[in-house]
Amino acid sequence: MSEKYHVNTREVAPRFFPVSRLYAIENDGCLGCLECVKRDSCIYDVYRQRQFDSEQVIDTVDVNCIGCMRCVQECKKNILFRMPNPLYEAMGNEYWKPDMIASIWKQAQTAKIPVSGSGYRGPFAGAGFDKMWTDMSEIVRPTRDGIHGREYISTVIELGRRPQILEFDSEGGLITEMYPFVEIPVPVVLDIPSVKFVSGATKEAIARAAVKLKSYAVASLEDAVGVLADYRSNLIVKFNPDNDDIGKLEDIKIVQVQYREKIEEAIAKIKQANPGIIVSVRIDLDENAVRRATALAADCGQILHFQASENGQGLGEKKDEFITELIKDVHVNLLDNSLRDQVTILVSGGIAMAEHTPKILACGSDGVGVDNALAVAIECRICPDCHNRESCPVDMDGVDVEWAAQRIVNLLDCWHSQLVEVMGAMGIREVRRLRGELGRVMFFDDLEKESFSDIFGKRIRGMVESLCDNAGDNKDDEVDKAMASGRFVVSKDIVADCASRFRNKIGRYKVVRSSACIACGKCAEVCAYGVHKKAGKRMLTPKSHFCVGGEICAATGAFCVEHCPVNAIGVGPDPMWETIGDPRWTSDLLTSTWMQAANGAVPVDKGVEYKIGGSGGGFDRMKIVFGGDSKNSDFRPEDVDLRVALNRRDDDGRPDVTIGIPFYGGGMSYGSISLATMMARAKAYAAFDSFTCSGEGGYPDGLKEYDNNVITQIATGLFGVKEETIQRVRMVEFKYAQGAKPGLGGHLLGDKVTPAVAKMREAVVGSNLFSPFPFHSVYSVEDHKKHVDWIKAVNPKAIVSVKVSGASDVDMVAVGSYYAGAHVVHLDGSYGGTGAAPDIAKKNIAMPIEYAIPKVHRFLVEEGVRDNITLIASGGLRTAWDVAKAIALGANAVVIGTAEIVALECIRCGLCESGRGCARGIASTDPELSMLFDTEWAYQRLVNLFNSWAVQLQAILWRLGLRSVQELVGRSDLIEHLDYDNKSNQIK
Repeated sequence: MSEKYHVNTREVAPRFFPVSRLYAIENDGCLGCLECVKRDSCIYDVYRQRQFDSEQVIDTVDVNCIGCMRCVQECKKNILFRMPNPLYEAMGNEYWKPDMIASIWKQAQTAKIPVSGSGYRGPFAGAGFDKMWTDMSEIVRPTRDGIHGREYISTVIELGRRPQILEFDSEGGLITEMYPFVEIPVPVVLDIPSVKFVSGATKEAIARAAVKLKSYAVASLEDAVGVLADYRSNLIVKFNPDNDDIGKLEDIKIVQVQYREKIEEAIAKIKQANPGIIVSVRIDLDENAVRRATALAADCGQILHFQASENGQGLGEKKDEFITELIKDVHVNLLDNSLRDQVTILVSGGIAMAEHTPKILACGSDGVGVDNALAVAIECRICPDCHNRESCPVDMDGVDVEWAAQRIVNLLDCWHSQLVEVMGAMGIREVRRLRGELGRVMFFDDLEKESFSDIFGKRIRGMVESLCDNAGDNKDDEVDKAMASGRFVVSKDIVADCASRFRNKIGRYKVVRSSACIACGKCAEVCAYGVHKKAGKRMLTPKSHFCVGGEICAATGAFCVEHCPVNAIGVGPDPMWETIGDPRWTSDLLTSTWMQAANGAVPVDKGVEYKIGGSGGGFDRMKIVFGGDSKNSDFRPEDVDLRVALNRRDDDGRPDVTIGIPFYGGGMSYGSISLATMMARAKAYAAFDSFTCSGEGGYPDGLKEYDNNVITQIATGLFGVKEETIQRVRMVEFKYAQGAKPGLGGHLLGDKVTPAVAKMREAVVGSNLFSPFPFHSVYSVEDHKKHVDWIKAVNPKAIVSVKVSGASDVDMVAVGSYYAGAHVVHLDGSYGGTGAAPDIAKKNIAMPIEYAIPKVHRFLVEEGVRDNITLIASGGLRTAWDVAKAIALGANAVVIGTAEIVALECIRCGLCESGRGCARGIASTDPELSMLFDTEWAYQRLVNLFNSWAVQLQAILWRLGLRSVQELVGRSDLIEHLDYDNKSNQIK
């Protein structure tokens, strides 16, 4: 076995405070509270450690604040605020986005893989690398676990030419000419950044980092014989055969020549003077790239180093195409001409994140050249006007060489670790096997065609157009009326008002009343939303979070501003609104979920979007088709049956198991969430005759009361798994994979492994707990069947669920699980929530649930077993409308998780994974934080949310003329996609 790759990393502090995402504002009027929120609410001690750097004009509160908003929402005088930082938003460009730059800074500083909670926060898909997902291994495909050191995953590649065949003489001697090559332990060379301020110190730092990384750095000949002379053995030296002195290439292993006419003659000249040298040809990735690559590979090419733009676009006539497609063209053409294995292909331009390396390798490259990311590692901000500036705002010219080199090493070692994570998830042990593995990646266009074309017809809009548009609110007056007046019969006696824990609410609008107010009360008379209240002879402070905005009120003639006789009222957008939310969980969705949890009602008239998010794809581009004619006069919305049978098999004599609503709670283990959260979920789901899942952390004693409504989970780490708990429940779930971290196993970081958690998991206090991947007892359907049979033997009354992620062959996995004896196949999409997961996994591995559902549903129908298996979907379902769409695509029911956490007033700051955990006490094992709310409060909030969802689902089904939620299963003709012509919609 090759020596395992290792470089020395250490934390390297930045020279400058990083630009913060949020900007803190503190108004006058402090009450001087003895229990100040700055001291008592901030668990990260941001205010205690506060400093002001006058030279950089930085308040460290801005830099260190993680945006949990506790201080903002708990301040008794409401004088603390957060706003989006315009300096942050101004960094970079349309490709080098601020979040990307900030992530590189963090990795260069800490050398740690970015890990966070709450799931993926970005758009559904996008351009370039964001329209690709890598595959993962699941039950029926053997894989290996090399992520955490248990096995070796090789990332070694060779730079140089290889012979097409080996020939031997009659005595067995090798007669084929062997070309020189070098081996590097990572598929990365360090290229020259295209930013303006690349000084001699920066170049030396890059070269020094190349030595530490055991790789190569591109450098000019002038630098190679000058400032970088000590690093010559790790340089790829740029050489101009017309002007440069060939004698200066002594001791150089790799030389790079820009492509030119008669390039073969230039290569021959260099090789004649230096027979052992390797020649790399830099080729513009333009309309001539394929032709030039083919000619060079057939003749004398050794390394073909393709150059794209800094934003990953092609050059020349290919400027509107992305490098993934262009490299695929080069790779496939070389394959067609039987030349691919003879040359090494590298590509530079647009390699900005760790996931870009495995994706471009899968498209056909052997390795990458990293350029501008190296500059960002040493604090470059990719200023849009960089080349017009006289000086660099972060003094790139004046960096300390060792400081800069170490930050580059930190970044690239971190990227290497993430490459290993992706390869481990894919089950690939050699990075050379990843090259050109197009069958192990999934592309947006292919998934859309495979999953949606039979349902929705022809795609008529591009992804970028979708991202710039909104799907609309799917408004239907009849549905709105039914939701506004409805009550779910099962829960009508337990729904009750349950106010927020926080004093100050966040709303879309800010309402202010000036000192000119005469307390006439006219505003209170016209306001239908409770913004203005009069108490005796004075007006109370406006409750801005209730405001729906001037446009709505003005349309009804009830706008407070217009009715104020002294013009004392102002209404405008609240900048705080922009500090919360993301494309998947918008500020509207967060707020509307909090509203539903507060009173159990559907926020039909509250001026917030509660049906869709802003991701630009998937469920957010689908609408339910209600039609014009009423079909529901013979039954009422409350008559609609939401029950779902989970055991649809008739071949094993297991009991019938039915849930009262078409959703149940996903796995959240004790350790990832607080005991109060766990108990509240169990109690709430019991009230609706549904289930909650224990997660992989064991079975706390408090759950015994809810045995009939708990799913006990068996995951790859087997933490807390006991036959006694398996025997107590009606349903057992095998977690083979999780959508938010497919192919990686569970993560519970050491800070959250308290004595109670460690005891339940039979682990060591404070130790990081990583579940292996996969189950090392399962490498085939036959092995899988043994797992299912084990549970059936231990508990003769339990049904078995199998949780899997969206691998490319997830349809085969599903049918295999059916034949293995499972009752439920639980598909978990890649955009779901999680307590902790590497950021690289949450977007880039496995397909979103919107693709997996119709793919699996269709295959099970074709196999003739669809009616005998229950299909459950999860992974990014945020609303009742998402639930309805998922069922219409083919699921029987869904699993939710993040929506429950949001109901408990999660704000999705993403810091649930480490330290003391969630600042709001939801996902924390810290004794103090876990006391921030009790089980009864959380139970009521969840009951209210579930009631609201049930009412919405009944109203939707009633309007569609369906008496049961099961009549909706597979009715894709009842939904349309706004990016398709929808001419293929028909009942499947």
